[in-house]
Amino acid sequence: MKIRYIYTIVAIFALSACSDFLEPKSQSEYVPKDANALQEMLIGSAYPAHKGGGYILTYLEFFSDDIQLHKTDYQFNINNAGEAKALQAAFTWQPDMFFTMTLNSYNIHNIWDGYYDYILGANAALDYIDDVEGTDDEKNYVRAQAYALRSFYYFMLVNHFGAPYNYNRDALGVPLKLDSQLASSENLLQPRNTVEDVYNQILKDLDEAERLFIDLPEAKQNPSEYLVGLPMIQLLKSRVYLYMERWADAQTYAAKVINDWSFVLHNLNSSTYAATAMKPYYNFTNTRAKSPEIIWLYGKISDLTDLFDGTVTRTDNGTTLLRNAFTASTTLLNSFKTGDLRKDKYISKEFDRQNNVFLASNYSAFGKYNITERGVPDGSANFALSFRLSEAYLNLAEAAAFNGQEDVARDAIHTLLQNRYSAGTIEDATGLSGNDLQQFIRDERRKELCMEGQRWFDLRRYGMPALTHAWDNQNYTLQAEDPSYTMPIPEAVLERNTKLVQNPLAPARQPG
Repeated sequence: MKIRYIYTIVAIFALSACSDFLEPKSQSEYVPKDANALQEMLIGSAYPAHKGGGYILTYLEFFSDDIQLHKTDYQFNINNAGEAKALQAAFTWQPDMFFTMTLNSYNIHNIWDGYYDYILGANAALDYIDDVEGTDDEKNYVRAQAYALRSFYYFMLVNHFGAPYNYNRDALGVPLKLDSQLASSENLLQPRNTVEDVYNQILKDLDEAERLFIDLPEAKQNPSEYLVGLPMIQLLKSRVYLYMERWADAQTYAAKVINDWSFVLHNLNSSTYAATAMKPYYNFTNTRAKSPEIIWLYGKISDLTDLFDGTVTRTDNGTTLLRNAFTASTTLLNSFKTGDLRKDKYISKEFDRQNNVFLASNYSAFGKYNITERGVPDGSANFALSFRLSEAYLNLAEAAAFNGQEDVARDAIHTLLQNRYSAGTIEDATGLSGNDLQQFIRDERRKELCMEGQRWFDLRRYGMPALTHAWDNQNYTLQAEDPSYTMPIPEAVLERNTKLVQNPLAPARQPG
């Protein structure tokens, strides 16, 4: 169906300031004439680049148990009172976090708008593809990418704003907007679809993207680490099926990623990095140092790390000490066993800003990307996150363990750990079965994917266990199955669309 309007690349980028599909936008009459022009529009409007674009990753690490406020025995205090109140509201899972952040003039990073902006770009490409010139392969290449990207964005949205699928698939998820038509205000006011509706659409889009990619020439099936391709789709399908507890399907698609492509696990024993011992090997999102594990790169580091990229201070014998506000959590650090190379090669050491050195025994909240000489993430040539091969091994191992194929599970996790432990020290799953094997695999998942934005969603599907975050020497607890495991919808979004219903909210969280 031909759409009346299509955004220019510039116009779509401009949406990030105030948009989601629920609010009318200014439009232009730019019309791509061929599939190649539409491909360029897709790259500019639907891909989450490492620079520019909307916020989509901000809360993934901040809510989890992998980071903590700087050690309380240091008695650090965040300088700006307004910033402290805003960060505290989010970090302690307050139901009014967005209101508190807005009240204190803090950027709330409206990820709802960010994801729907990218969905709009994918929808525009799908709406217009039949009306442009080009070969069938050129058009199907655009279609395949657009379906893949849309499925990913809806997966991320529903896991922020909907209940976990394996907990309550009938709960409200997010509105399914499947076209870019904005002419009718009727289209702009949509209620929320159920979690199950959204998952069904995700799988429908992934199935169509997979079908289209399979029929394309081999060079188009896995074009580059910057563009989505068939292996990205297969890895995402294994992740979606894992969340749905469709173990056999998750196992099948993880195996496809491992067996059908040329990606290789990087052996940390042989990794090299031209820097000091305090600055370990980071290659998973660096555009300059290619990793053989990388399937797809996406997102911007400033989005992922912004909330815990601030500083805290204390006075020690008349000297003001300056540190990053957040560090890797004690529970995460203690989970690494002797010989596990990932602790030092995945997580950056804390930086002493007074003496310009990395501290040998302290760990920051940053990892898997280049760290500057000042101990903060370098976003100049890096994406924030990646789809990579190690997840396929983890998905395969977990799915097989729950699917009664424990030998397959043990073999998969052993293969991964051979590349993560120093020789002769590997933590093995030999002899484990049942719940012990399943928990072992999930513990390895936490360590392998730390700082990659997956832990919060994993905690949700693991049953939403109780968590504790300390703030100013007081503990705030997220109770088991707490309503705050599902994010509140920002007030600004609710005001624009009166058909939306807010998620159930927990009482104000008190220290205790």
